[in-house]
Amino acid sequence: MSHFYFIGQFIMLSLFYSKLVKGDFQKKVIRIGLILVLSTLVIQYTVKPELFLKFNLYEIFITSFLIIIYATFHFYNMLDEKKEFYFINMGVIMYLFGSTILFLVGNLTTNFSAKFSFITWTLNVVLYAIYQLFILYEWKVSFSKSKKEKVLE
Repeated sequence: MSHFYFIGQFIMLSLFYSKLVKGDFQKKVIRIGLILVLSTLVIQYTVKPELFLKFNLYEIFITSFLIIIYATFHFYNMLDEKKEFYFINMGVIMYLFGSTILFLVGNLTTNFSAKFSFITWTLNVVLYAIYQLFILYEWKVSFSKSKKEKVLE
């Protein structure tokens, strides 16, 4: 099931960032990245279908790494523009950077004790919760109406 999560996350966030970034070069990088990654994953799963039964480290790394690059594009654009989706972008970078490292060492932790493995996956859950809190905060700041606006309506 993790394959659907990583690929779905990659597609959705690639589309999100392609709408968010302003420069033609950045949009082109995102479109080409999306097409190349999806193509290589289709080829990889066609050639080696047994990869569906374990963590595909290539899939985890390439999808997360490209999203981190896209989020960095957006941070760069925000230097001289409106701070649009700032907290979501921060959450994306923090969560994906941390979870990518955890997933990449995930295959190694199976050789360690169950307690150490539990700590690793607990850390991933904490990172995900922080990511969701960033999204909630962004929603509250950007999209919820203040009490004054509700009274005026």
